[in-house]
Amino acid sequence: MRTSRIATFVVSLAMLLAAFIFLYPLFWMVLGSFKSNSEIFNTRVYWPMEWTGQYFGILFSEEYFNFERTLFNSIAISISQGVGATILAAMAGYIIGTYQFRGRMTLVTLGFMVVLIPAQMVALPLFVWVNTLGLFDNPLGVALPGMVSGLGLLFFTRVFRLVPKELIEVARMEGASEWRTFLSVLPLVKPFLIAFGFAHFVLAWHAHVIPMLILHSEEARTLPISLAALYGSSLNSPQAVLMAGSTIGMIPLITVFAMAYPQLKSALQEFVTS
Repeated sequence: MRTSRIATFVVSLAMLLAAFIFLYPLFWMVLGSFKSNSEIFNTRVYWPMEWTGQYFGILFSEEYFNFERTLFNSIAISISQGVGATILAAMAGYIIGTYQFRGRMTLVTLGFMVVLIPAQMVALPLFVWVNTLGLFDNPLGVALPGMVSGLGLLFFTRVFRLVPKELIEVARMEGASEWRTFLSVLPLVKPFLIAFGFAHFVLAWHAHVIPMLILHSEEARTLPISLAALYGSSLNSPQAVLMAGSTIGMIPLITVFAMAYPQLKSALQEFVTS
């Protein structure tokens, strides 16, 4: 009993330390949105000398870039990619995970290749393809390619193998179409659908390579690209504006995480115990 308590205490202490290490930069960023440049670059100053929201006002004043527009672009692209990739990957994973057919392993191999190949290697052909479709400098030109996920294909192939084959066979024997059978088993994998959708949402939100390549005008840019451009433009501009934009940019991520957390926890438990 005593050994168990000591182990619990050590684990709890380690978790608290890890939480502090990961959360400290976020707290510093939030506090930085209220500081002047001299306070931000002075590492000995932790708390702002004066609590003022003027830098948030500058951020929304469009003095440096259209914050509201870029925030909307990021949300729209990330949601589109998250939902689209989840739907396409789930359909592909269902076919590969429940059927035995020629070329099945070839598709799985292609999924591995898509995961292993970095985005920089396909940037040029992707640019040509998007430009041919007339989607250059269009948020849809970023959202559409992002809906294809090799990782999602591999993930849902594994997920649908966890579904009892008897249930699928019963649905087919009852005369249900393959589409109806697919829809009938989706509630069984709901936690995995939400978990993957959330993960892809986060990846799409932080993406840089493809948005920088496709989106040229300031009105079409995503928030991370606009903030990176502001940081690289000049160190004379208020860095608190950059901190304020990053702080507000966390809100959609935190909101989506809070909504998806119960399903994320359930998906993780099922995946580990399977």
